[in-house]
Amino acid sequence: MDPRSMRTRRQLLEAFERLLEADKMPTVAELVREAGVSRSSFYAHFTGIEEVGVAALRSILDEFEPGEVRNVDRQDGASASVTFEDLFAHLGQHRRLCSAVLVSDTQLPALAELKTTLVDQLTAAIHQSPGKPGSLDAGKAASFLVGGILAILLESLQEADRDDDLSATLAAMLPEWLTAARALAAPILFAPKSEASLQ
Repeated sequence: MDPRSMRTRRQLLEAFERLLEADKMPTVAELVREAGVSRSSFYAHFTGIEEVGVAALRSILDEFEPGEVRNVDRQDGASASVTFEDLFAHLGQHRRLCSAVLVSDTQLPALAELKTTLVDQLTAAIHQSPGKPGSLDAGKAASFLVGGILAILLESLQEADRDDDLSATLAAMLPEWLTAARALAAPILFAPKSEASLQ
């Protein structure tokens, strides 16, 4: 790419992350003003502000170097492993950006309600399971499991010709200490909305 074009793109991505520090998604006008570029330059690189968010996330992932890769000179040519600890620490350095592009304010209400209900249900099931690891945070474990369950469910729903047994796939992924206790056998109950939230 042309060095000027690369510089303009970098300016836009850096300005995007700076503007997110104000805790709101910037407009195109705010972004070009902060970056010191024209609107036409913006549109030469991006079709909209959402695309800038994706590019900014890609940019911080491209610059990610796990600790083992930085600190260990591998003589055997093998790639060093990437730990979640390294990844989460790197993403934490860009917390505002990650929050803005990964946590949507326009989350579908039905999906949000389903997620909340499943997390509550699974948290209760984990608490009741006698085989759970002693130091396990039931709420965080439930959020982790439900995130995976919903990702697989949504992927399956989008593929109409898919005929695999989704329940068997999910059951195989759950920890044995949880499935053995039959703690998941309770019915799933949606919590009724309060009168205030309905108005």
